[in-house]
Amino acid sequence: MKNKKLLKKIGIIVLLIIIIQNSFSFYNEYQKHIVNAPTHLREANKDYLVAKMFRNYYSFFIKTFRLDLDNPLLYPFYKPMVYFYKKGLNKLDKSEPLRAMWFHEFELTLYNYSTNGKYGSLAKNYDYKYAKVFINDVYMYLELINKNKEKLNEYKNLGYKNELTIGLLDVYLQFVQVYVQDYHLNPRGFTMRKENLEKVSESYDLYMKFKNIEEWDKEFIYYYKESQPNEYNIVLNPSRGWYSSYKNYYLNILQYSSFILFYQIANNKFDCIKSRKYIQNINISKELLLDIVNKYQVSISNKILLNKIISYLNIRNVGSKDFLISENPLKLEINCK
Repeated sequence: MKNKKLLKKIGIIVLLIIIIQNSFSFYNEYQKHIVNAPTHLREANKDYLVAKMFRNYYSFFIKTFRLDLDNPLLYPFYKPMVYFYKKGLNKLDKSEPLRAMWFHEFELTLYNYSTNGKYGSLAKNYDYKYAKVFINDVYMYLELINKNKEKLNEYKNLGYKNELTIGLLDVYLQFVQVYVQDYHLNPRGFTMRKENLEKVSESYDLYMKFKNIEEWDKEFIYYYKESQPNEYNIVLNPSRGWYSSYKNYYLNILQYSSFILFYQIANNKFDCIKSRKYIQNINISKELLLDIVNKYQVSISNKILLNKIISYLNIRNVGSKDFLISENPLKLEINCK
Protein backbone atom coordinates (compact mmCIF):
# COMPACT_ATOMS: atom_id res chain seq x y z
CA MET A 1 0.00 0.00 0.00
CA LYS A 2 2.83 2.36 0.93
CA ASN A 3 4.57 1.55 -2.33
CA LYS A 4 1.44 2.46 -4.33
CA LYS A 5 1.16 5.81 -2.54
CA LEU A 6 4.86 6.47 -3.12
CA LEU A 7 4.57 5.65 -6.83
CA LYS A 8 1.52 7.89 -7.09
CA LYS A 9 3.41 10.79 -5.49
CA ILE A 10 6.39 10.23 -7.78
CA GLY A 11 4.06 10.15 -10.80
CA ILE A 12 2.41 13.43 -9.75
CA ILE A 13 5.82 15.07 -9.19
CA VAL A 14 7.07 13.91 -12.62
CA LEU A 15 3.88 15.16 -14.26
CA LEU A 16 4.22 18.55 -12.55
CA ILE A 17 7.85 18.82 -13.62
CA ILE A 18 6.86 18.10 -17.25
CA ILE A 19 4.04 20.66 -17.11
CA ILE A 20 6.28 23.33 -15.58
CA GLN A 21 9.11 22.59 -18.00
CA ASN A 22 6.80 22.74 -21.02
CA SER A 23 5.15 25.92 -19.75
CA PHE A 24 8.53 27.61 -19.25
CA SER A 25 9.74 26.40 -22.67
CA PHE A 26 6.55 27.57 -24.38
CA TYR A 27 6.84 31.00 -22.73
CA ASN A 28 10.42 31.41 -24.00
CA GLU A 29 9.46 30.24 -27.48
CA TYR A 30 6.46 32.59 -27.47
CA GLN A 31 8.75 35.52 -26.71
CA LYS A 32 11.13 34.52 -29.53
CA HIS A 33 8.63 33.67 -32.23
CA ILE A 34 5.57 35.77 -31.50
CA VAL A 35 6.57 38.86 -29.52
CA ASN A 36 9.84 39.43 -31.42
CA ALA A 37 8.62 38.25 -34.83
CA PRO A 38 7.70 40.57 -37.71
CA THR A 39 3.93 41.15 -37.71
CA HIS A 40 3.30 39.19 -40.92
CA LEU A 41 4.79 36.02 -39.40
CA ARG A 42 2.97 35.92 -36.06
CA GLU A 43 -0.16 33.99 -37.04
CA ALA A 44 1.82 31.26 -38.78
CA ASN A 45 4.28 31.14 -35.91
CA LYS A 46 1.51 30.23 -33.46
CA ASP A 47 1.15 26.94 -35.32
CA TYR A 48 4.93 26.67 -35.62
CA LEU A 49 5.27 26.80 -31.83
CA VAL A 50 2.79 23.97 -31.28
CA ALA A 51 4.46 21.88 -33.98
CA LYS A 52 7.83 22.56 -32.37
CA MET A 53 6.66 21.28 -28.96
CA PHE A 54 5.72 17.94 -30.50
CA ARG A 55 8.91 17.92 -32.59
CA ASN A 56 11.06 18.20 -29.48
CA TYR A 57 9.72 14.89 -28.18
CA TYR A 58 9.69 13.28 -31.63
CA SER A 59 13.34 14.18 -32.31
CA PHE A 60 14.36 13.15 -28.77
CA PHE A 61 13.14 9.59 -29.29
CA ILE A 62 14.64 9.39 -32.80
CA LYS A 63 18.07 10.56 -31.64
CA THR A 64 18.15 8.76 -28.29
CA PHE A 65 16.82 5.37 -29.38
CA ARG A 66 17.86 5.56 -33.07
CA LEU A 67 14.31 5.02 -34.28
CA ASP A 68 13.12 5.34 -37.86
CA LEU A 69 11.02 8.32 -38.98
CA ASP A 70 7.88 6.28 -39.56
CA ASN A 71 8.06 4.15 -36.41
CA PRO A 72 4.42 3.69 -35.20
CA LEU A 73 5.49 4.36 -31.60
CA LEU A 74 6.20 7.97 -32.60
CA TYR A 75 2.77 8.67 -34.12
CA PRO A 76 1.44 10.47 -30.99
CA PHE A 77 4.15 13.09 -31.60
CA TYR A 78 4.51 12.83 -35.38
CA LYS A 79 0.87 13.28 -36.39
CA PRO A 80 0.18 16.53 -34.45
CA MET A 81 3.64 17.87 -35.37
CA VAL A 82 2.92 17.45 -39.09
CA TYR A 83 -0.63 18.80 -38.71
CA PHE A 84 0.47 22.08 -37.12
CA TYR A 85 3.58 22.34 -39.34
CA LYS A 86 1.44 22.12 -42.49
CA LYS A 87 -1.23 24.38 -41.02
CA GLY A 88 1.37 27.06 -40.30
CA LEU A 89 2.94 26.69 -43.74
CA ASN A 90 -0.43 27.45 -45.33
CA LYS A 91 -0.38 30.81 -43.56
CA LEU A 92 3.02 31.77 -45.00
CA ASP A 93 3.38 33.42 -48.37
CA LYS A 94 4.82 31.10 -51.03
CA SER A 95 7.82 33.41 -51.40
CA GLU A 96 8.52 33.54 -47.64
CA PRO A 97 12.08 32.21 -47.09
CA LEU A 98 11.26 30.96 -43.59
CA ARG A 99 9.38 28.15 -45.31
CA ALA A 100 12.81 26.69 -46.11
CA MET A 101 13.93 27.00 -42.50
CA TRP A 102 10.76 25.23 -41.34
CA PHE A 103 11.45 22.44 -43.83
CA HIS A 104 14.98 22.15 -42.48
CA GLU A 105 13.72 21.86 -38.90
CA PHE A 106 10.71 19.57 -39.41
CA GLU A 107 11.91 17.37 -42.26
CA LEU A 108 15.57 17.58 -43.27
CA THR A 109 17.17 17.41 -39.81
CA LEU A 110 14.75 14.70 -38.67
CA TYR A 111 15.81 12.62 -41.67
CA ASN A 112 19.43 13.13 -40.60
CA TYR A 113 18.64 11.98 -37.05
CA SER A 114 16.78 8.81 -38.05
CA THR A 115 18.35 5.38 -38.10
CA ASN A 116 17.87 5.21 -41.89
CA GLY A 117 19.07 8.76 -42.50
CA LYS A 118 22.05 7.79 -44.61
CA TYR A 119 22.95 10.23 -47.38
CA GLY A 120 22.51 8.64 -50.75
CA SER A 121 19.88 6.13 -49.56
CA LEU A 122 16.74 8.25 -49.27
CA ALA A 123 14.74 6.36 -51.90
CA LYS A 124 16.14 3.03 -50.75
CA ASN A 125 14.92 3.51 -47.19
CA TYR A 126 11.79 5.63 -47.64
CA ASP A 127 10.56 4.61 -51.13
CA TYR A 128 10.72 6.47 -54.43
CA LYS A 129 7.48 8.47 -54.08
CA TYR A 130 8.46 9.99 -50.71
CA ALA A 131 12.04 10.61 -51.87
CA LYS A 132 10.98 12.39 -55.07
CA VAL A 133 8.81 14.91 -53.19
CA PHE A 134 11.50 15.38 -50.55
CA ILE A 135 14.40 15.97 -52.98
CA ASN A 136 12.32 18.31 -55.16
CA ASP A 137 11.55 20.34 -52.03
CA VAL A 138 15.25 20.44 -51.14
CA TYR A 139 16.05 21.91 -54.57
CA MET A 140 13.16 24.40 -54.40
CA TYR A 141 14.18 25.60 -50.94
CA LEU A 142 17.82 25.90 -51.98
CA GLU A 143 16.76 28.43 -54.58
CA LEU A 144 14.43 30.18 -52.13
CA ILE A 145 17.17 30.56 -49.50
CA ASN A 146 19.68 31.92 -51.98
CA LYS A 147 17.23 34.47 -53.38
CA ASN A 148 16.25 35.64 -49.90
CA LYS A 149 19.48 35.45 -47.91
CA GLU A 150 19.45 39.21 -47.33
CA LYS A 151 15.84 39.10 -46.13
CA LEU A 152 16.56 36.33 -43.61
CA ASN A 153 19.52 38.25 -42.23
CA GLU A 154 17.37 41.39 -42.11
CA TYR A 155 14.93 39.54 -39.81
CA LYS A 156 17.85 38.76 -37.51
CA ASN A 157 19.14 42.34 -37.56
CA LEU A 158 15.67 43.64 -36.65
CA GLY A 159 15.59 41.51 -33.49
CA TYR A 160 14.08 38.22 -34.67
CA LYS A 161 17.06 36.17 -33.53
CA ASN A 162 16.46 32.45 -33.12
CA GLU A 163 17.12 29.02 -34.66
CA LEU A 164 15.32 30.09 -37.85
CA THR A 165 17.46 33.16 -38.55
CA ILE A 166 20.86 32.22 -37.08
CA GLY A 167 23.20 29.68 -38.68
CA LEU A 168 21.84 30.15 -42.19
CA LEU A 169 25.16 29.29 -43.85
CA ASP A 170 25.29 25.90 -42.14
CA VAL A 171 21.67 25.23 -43.11
CA TYR A 172 22.32 26.14 -46.74
CA LEU A 173 25.29 23.77 -46.95
CA GLN A 174 23.18 20.94 -45.52
CA PHE A 175 20.58 21.48 -48.23
CA VAL A 176 23.26 21.25 -50.92
CA GLN A 177 24.75 18.14 -49.33
CA VAL A 178 21.40 16.29 -49.25
CA TYR A 179 20.60 17.18 -52.87
CA VAL A 180 24.03 16.19 -54.19
CA GLN A 181 23.87 12.84 -52.39
CA ASP A 182 20.23 11.91 -53.02
CA TYR A 183 19.45 13.45 -56.43
CA HIS A 184 19.39 10.01 -58.09
CA LEU A 185 16.22 8.68 -56.37
CA ASN A 186 17.49 5.15 -56.91
CA PRO A 187 15.74 2.57 -54.69
CA ARG A 188 18.98 0.58 -54.75
CA GLY A 189 20.67 3.48 -53.00
CA PHE A 190 24.20 4.89 -52.86
CA THR A 191 25.25 7.90 -54.92
CA MET A 192 28.27 6.37 -56.67
CA ARG A 193 26.51 3.40 -58.23
CA LYS A 194 27.19 2.98 -61.95
CA GLU A 195 23.54 3.60 -62.96
CA ASN A 196 23.49 6.83 -60.92
CA LEU A 197 26.61 8.21 -62.58
CA GLU A 198 25.22 7.21 -65.97
CA LYS A 199 22.01 9.05 -65.11
CA VAL A 200 24.00 12.21 -64.39
CA SER A 201 25.74 11.95 -67.76
CA GLU A 202 22.43 11.52 -69.61
CA SER A 203 19.92 13.79 -67.83
CA TYR A 204 19.73 17.36 -69.11
CA ASP A 205 17.39 18.24 -66.23
CA LEU A 206 19.94 17.15 -63.63
CA TYR A 207 22.71 18.89 -65.58
CA MET A 208 20.88 22.22 -65.42
CA LYS A 209 20.06 21.76 -61.74
CA PHE A 210 23.68 21.10 -60.83
CA LYS A 211 24.73 24.12 -62.89
CA ASN A 212 22.20 26.22 -60.97
CA ILE A 213 23.48 24.88 -57.65
CA GLU A 214 27.04 25.77 -58.68
CA GLU A 215 25.92 29.35 -59.36
CA TRP A 216 23.88 29.59 -56.15
CA ASP A 217 26.82 28.23 -54.18
CA LYS A 218 29.12 30.89 -55.60
CA GLU A 219 26.62 33.68 -54.90
CA PHE A 220 25.75 32.49 -51.41
CA ILE A 221 29.31 31.93 -50.19
CA TYR A 222 30.49 35.25 -51.63
CA TYR A 223 27.62 37.05 -49.89
CA TYR A 224 28.51 35.50 -46.53
CA LYS A 225 32.20 36.15 -46.93
CA GLU A 226 31.53 39.85 -47.61
CA SER A 227 28.52 40.65 -45.40
CA GLN A 228 28.70 38.04 -42.61
CA PRO A 229 32.45 37.45 -42.17
CA ASN A 230 32.20 36.20 -38.57
CA GLU A 231 29.77 33.43 -39.46
CA TYR A 232 31.71 32.66 -42.63
CA ASN A 233 35.01 32.28 -40.74
CA ILE A 234 33.44 30.05 -38.08
CA VAL A 235 31.52 27.74 -40.43
CA LEU A 236 34.20 27.43 -43.12
CA ASN A 237 37.16 27.10 -40.80
CA PRO A 238 39.57 24.47 -42.20
CA SER A 239 40.77 23.50 -38.71
CA ARG A 240 37.37 21.98 -37.87
CA GLY A 241 38.47 18.74 -39.49
CA TRP A 242 36.55 15.94 -41.17
CA TYR A 243 33.16 16.30 -39.49
CA SER A 244 32.61 19.88 -40.50
CA SER A 245 30.76 22.13 -42.92
CA TYR A 246 34.15 23.04 -44.39
CA LYS A 247 34.73 19.45 -45.51
CA ASN A 248 31.13 19.06 -46.68
CA TYR A 249 31.35 22.29 -48.68
CA TYR A 250 34.33 21.11 -50.72
CA LEU A 251 33.00 17.58 -51.06
CA ASN A 252 29.79 19.07 -52.46
CA ILE A 253 31.80 21.12 -54.98
CA LEU A 254 33.86 18.10 -56.01
CA GLN A 255 30.73 16.06 -56.69
CA TYR A 256 28.48 18.53 -58.49
CA SER A 257 31.38 19.90 -60.58
CA SER A 258 32.21 16.33 -61.62
CA PHE A 259 28.56 15.64 -62.45
CA ILE A 260 28.44 18.74 -64.67
CA LEU A 261 31.54 17.60 -66.56
CA PHE A 262 30.16 14.06 -66.88
CA TYR A 263 27.23 15.44 -68.86
CA GLN A 264 29.30 17.86 -70.92
CA ILE A 265 31.86 15.24 -71.94
CA ALA A 266 29.28 12.53 -72.66
CA ASN A 267 27.22 14.91 -74.80
CA ASN A 268 30.05 16.68 -76.65
CA LYS A 269 29.44 19.94 -74.81
CA PHE A 270 32.80 20.09 -73.09
CA ASP A 271 34.98 23.07 -73.92
CA CYS A 272 38.47 23.52 -72.48
CA ILE A 273 37.92 27.26 -72.02
CA LYS A 274 34.25 27.45 -71.00
CA SER A 275 34.46 24.39 -68.75
CA ARG A 276 37.65 25.50 -67.05
CA LYS A 277 35.92 26.66 -63.85
CA TYR A 278 34.63 23.14 -63.19
CA ILE A 279 38.10 21.70 -63.67
CA GLN A 280 39.47 24.27 -61.23
CA ASN A 281 36.68 23.47 -58.75
CA ILE A 282 37.58 19.78 -58.88
CA ASN A 283 41.32 20.30 -58.48
CA ILE A 284 41.00 22.78 -55.61
CA SER A 285 38.45 20.58 -53.81
CA LYS A 286 40.60 17.46 -54.14
CA GLU A 287 43.64 19.26 -52.76
CA LEU A 288 41.78 20.70 -49.77
CA LEU A 289 40.00 17.44 -48.93
CA LEU A 290 43.23 15.45 -49.07
CA ASP A 291 44.85 18.17 -46.95
CA ILE A 292 42.22 17.60 -44.23
CA VAL A 293 43.02 13.88 -44.27
CA ASN A 294 46.75 14.53 -43.92
CA LYS A 295 46.56 17.32 -41.31
CA TYR A 296 43.90 16.06 -38.92
CA GLN A 297 43.08 12.81 -37.20
CA VAL A 298 40.86 11.15 -39.78
CA SER A 299 39.88 7.52 -39.38
CA ILE A 300 41.11 4.88 -41.81
CA SER A 301 37.54 4.25 -42.94
CA ASN A 302 37.02 7.94 -43.82
CA LYS A 303 40.34 8.06 -45.69
CA ILE A 304 39.26 5.03 -47.71
CA LEU A 305 35.83 6.62 -48.30
CA LEU A 306 37.35 9.85 -49.67
CA ASN A 307 39.73 7.99 -51.96
CA LYS A 308 36.84 5.87 -53.22
CA ILE A 309 34.74 8.96 -54.01
CA ILE A 310 37.63 10.62 -55.84
CA SER A 311 38.31 7.43 -57.75
CA TYR A 312 34.67 7.00 -58.83
CA LEU A 313 34.51 10.65 -59.95
CA ASN A 314 37.89 10.61 -61.65
CA ILE A 315 38.07 12.14 -65.12
CA ARG A 316 41.40 11.46 -66.83
CA ASN A 317 43.64 14.52 -67.32
CA VAL A 318 41.53 16.87 -65.17
CA GLY A 319 44.41 17.47 -62.79
CA SER A 320 48.18 17.19 -62.72
CA LYS A 321 47.87 14.63 -59.91
CA ASP A 322 45.89 12.00 -61.77
CA PHE A 323 44.96 8.87 -59.84
CA LEU A 324 46.63 5.71 -61.17
CA ILE A 325 43.53 3.62 -60.52
CA SER A 326 40.21 5.00 -61.68
CA GLU A 327 36.91 3.33 -60.85
CA ASN A 328 34.80 5.75 -62.88
CA PRO A 329 32.41 3.45 -64.79
CA LEU A 330 31.98 6.08 -67.54
CA LYS A 331 35.73 6.01 -68.34
CA LEU A 332 35.72 9.71 -69.21
CA GLU A 333 38.74 11.78 -70.14
CA ILE A 334 39.57 15.20 -71.49
CA ASN A 335 42.46 16.59 -73.49
CA CYS A 336 43.26 20.22 -72.69
CA LYS A 337 46.75 21.64 -73.18
